[in-house]
Amino acid sequence: MCFNRRRIPKHLLLQPSPPHRPTRRIWTWVLGSLVVLLTIAAAEIARADVNPEEASAGSLLVKTASGYRAALHHHSEAQVTIKGMLARVVLRQTFENVTDDWVEGVYVFPLPEDAAINRMVLEIGERRIVADIKEKQEAQRIYDQAKREGKRAALTRQERPNLFTQAIANIGPKEKVIIELQYHELVTYRNQTFSWRLPTTLTPRYIPGVMKQDADTQVSLETNSGWGWAQPTDQVPDAHRITPFVHPAPQPDTNNIAINISLDAGVPLAQIRGAYHELSIYKLGNGHQITPTQKHIPMDRDFEMQWHTVAGKAPDAAFFTEHIDGEDYALLMVLPTQQEQAGATLPREVIFIIDTSGSMGGVSIEQAKASLQLALSRLADKDRFNVIEFNSFHQALFSRPVPADANALQQARSFVQRLNADGGTEMAPALDEALRYPAAEGYLKQVIFITDGSVGNETSLFELIHQQLGDARLFTVGIGSAPNSYFMTKAAEFGRGTFTFIGAQTEVAEKMQSLFTKLESPVMSDIEVNWPVPVEAWPARIPDLYQGEPLLVSAKVSGTWPNRGVIDVRGQQAGKSWSRKLAVANTSSDAASHSGIGVRWAEQKIAALLDEKVRGRPEAEVRDAVLEVALQHQLMSPYTSFVAVEETPSRPQDQALEQAPVPNLLPQGQQAAPLMYPRTATPLLLNWLLGSCALLALLALRRFGSREVHHD
Repeated sequence: MCFNRRRIPKHLLLQPSPPHRPTRRIWTWVLGSLVVLLTIAAAEIARADVNPEEASAGSLLVKTASGYRAALHHHSEAQVTIKGMLARVVLRQTFENVTDDWVEGVYVFPLPEDAAINRMVLEIGERRIVADIKEKQEAQRIYDQAKREGKRAALTRQERPNLFTQAIANIGPKEKVIIELQYHELVTYRNQTFSWRLPTTLTPRYIPGVMKQDADTQVSLETNSGWGWAQPTDQVPDAHRITPFVHPAPQPDTNNIAINISLDAGVPLAQIRGAYHELSIYKLGNGHQITPTQKHIPMDRDFEMQWHTVAGKAPDAAFFTEHIDGEDYALLMVLPTQQEQAGATLPREVIFIIDTSGSMGGVSIEQAKASLQLALSRLADKDRFNVIEFNSFHQALFSRPVPADANALQQARSFVQRLNADGGTEMAPALDEALRYPAAEGYLKQVIFITDGSVGNETSLFELIHQQLGDARLFTVGIGSAPNSYFMTKAAEFGRGTFTFIGAQTEVAEKMQSLFTKLESPVMSDIEVNWPVPVEAWPARIPDLYQGEPLLVSAKVSGTWPNRGVIDVRGQQAGKSWSRKLAVANTSSDAASHSGIGVRWAEQKIAALLDEKVRGRPEAEVRDAVLEVALQHQLMSPYTSFVAVEETPSRPQDQALEQAPVPNLLPQGQQAAPLMYPRTATPLLLNWLLGSCALLALLALRRFGSREVHHD
């Protein structure tokens, strides 16, 4: 008898002998059970799916003369005022109950990750109820009590810095309610270009981990049944709160938004343009009024507006102040002068990580592959590199980084060209692989991470980056029409790098060129800001700056600012010292013209406090510190929520209250898995069956994988 013997990898030969394996009888029982459970699960799925022809009042979809709609119809309007580098946004969300039932609506929606939300109003007809800011558990208790008593109520809570939940209780049949949110933020200023961005939908997040079965989780699921398509896991215990359904059959009027922008740039402008939408622009005095040419645009991708200054007129320094309740707040912006690299640059060891998970399907994977191919073309002969792709699993092209010679680069290009998007988004093993080893002596290690960031376990990934970064720098490249910008920006921040956003195939060359310039240019480091008076400034430790990026510092001023105070900024770049002195007048002299500076400072302090959790500070301490700032400044945070309650009950106690989640639109260019579509119910039996099937399948795969290695 002859056997074709297979080469066994060396690392497997060094493993100890396999442990005792279960008998054939046990595995026959396991596989038989798996078949039975899969059969039952398939029946449950068929029973749970919504058939649009059977949808009626009380379902997530209802049949109308024009097609199928969510039980709650939603559209939004954003009124945006931009003055200099500050943006104030008033977002009005209208919810219309198209059914004959009393409903509780829940809408999970994105906002910019640095949005400082400081006002919420519930509007019912002519009545406007201004919300109170409360500690999160207290706000939830007030809302739940009002819901039981039949009172109209609204609750706005933060799930992630860029993801929020709007709950509205006791919306009457055919009734319309409006939620008004106000927030402040900074516009982005890079490479002498300003931009403002509004996310309108979200890429469905991947939820890693094992499903939780404890009593507290079951109580939470019963309370929030049907809000999300995922179940809590040990890694993402709030998975059901961050996985809103997507609309399976949107109509032209489904989830639209109108955007009206008043822009006072403060400098002469050469161009105003929309990155992904056509704009109508009207000059009014020293400012501009801007709207999308299509009055109501679908909420299926981020909206971004850019404005460019006239040549030679781009600001390189600015100082804004605000006086609130006897306190002075300031915002400093300085754009350092770029210096040439002194002497020869260090060779680089570049690790490319590319996300090939299912959420990257469609145009996203093509953008990612094009970006990576361009990045490979910029490697120099003296550089070393590797490519790691990941989905449910990860694989590296080479076992360790190799010299960037012609042969290795050709292998890499072929490897990238063959990549397809499928499977889960298990980021941690790929990041661990990239960061595990320090660079070879004499090399500068850079990690370029290309992904849409659609994960629910952001904090654990930040901890991994913080713990394993060493001397490396991590640069994130956000891909797609609605990436998780919170993960991308914060991962780059912990990685001491930068975030680049690519929202369309036409942007790949321009955006990657900008990133290459940063990677190949000297960094401004050891930055210090010396103030003429005591201040509490954030960030407390100023990060390194890359070419084209401004220094931004928010400060709370103590004491009296001198009539002609001088701010001294210093740093090191390309082995040379750099400094800049700015003479500024008394901070309260033009307070009325720069609203939003105070809440910007508070939002920056809260963000810094939350980062301390990643660095190991006990959460109880962080929570107390955040609560103090958030309640004083009336700001939304992970520990505070806005709640508004109408005093008089509206829903008769003999009338039931139906749940009506508002589905999001799927990001442009993506395809959703069936489980992300809304259903009439999500049976707990089905969830248990699917979890059991996954567990048994894993055991079976491990069994047969073991047999393949040890018996060939």
